[in-house]
Amino acid sequence: MANPDDPAALAAAFSRAHYFVPALGDSGRLHVGTQATALEDRLQAERYAFITAWNADSEREARVDNARADGELIAALDELGVPRLRAHAQDAQGRHREEGWLVQNLAVAELDGLARRFGQDGVLAWPAGEPVRLRVYHAEPADAAGLLWVDWVG
Repeated sequence: MANPDDPAALAAAFSRAHYFVPALGDSGRLHVGTQATALEDRLQAERYAFITAWNADSEREARVDNARADGELIAALDELGVPRLRAHAQDAQGRHREEGWLVQNLAVAELDGLARRFGQDGVLAWPAGEPVRLRVYHAEPADAAGLLWVDWVG
C-alpha cells in the first residue's frame, strides 16, 4: 500500500490498480485512463463512478470496521436512489483488495461528498464515452506532473 501521506504515490497506486465489476464478467474490468466501452455497452448511463468506504484515509482497517463503513455507504447510495453493482479494486498482484461499488448517474458533487464522508483519498469518475478518471481529494503536489487522467480536487 502506498504511503497515505504522499498524495502523488497514492494517485500513482490508484492509477495502476485493477477495478472489477464481477457481475459483468470481462466487461466489468476498469483501468484509469482507458475507456470502459464494454461496461458502458452493458450499463447505459450518463456518468459512472467507483467508490468504496474501506480503509479510510488509506489506512488498513479491521474487516468489521470496513463492513460497517460499507453498510453505511450502501444506505447512503440507497437514499440517493442511484443504481449500484458490487465492485472491487486490487493492486496488480491481487494482494490489496477493497470492496466497493460501481454507481451510475451519481452527480459529481454527491460523489465528492460521499468520498469525503467516508475518508477516501480517491474515487473513479467519468462521463460515458470518455476515459476513466481518478479524482484525488488532495491538493496537487509538485511531483504529480506526470500523472495522467487524475483530477486533483483538494
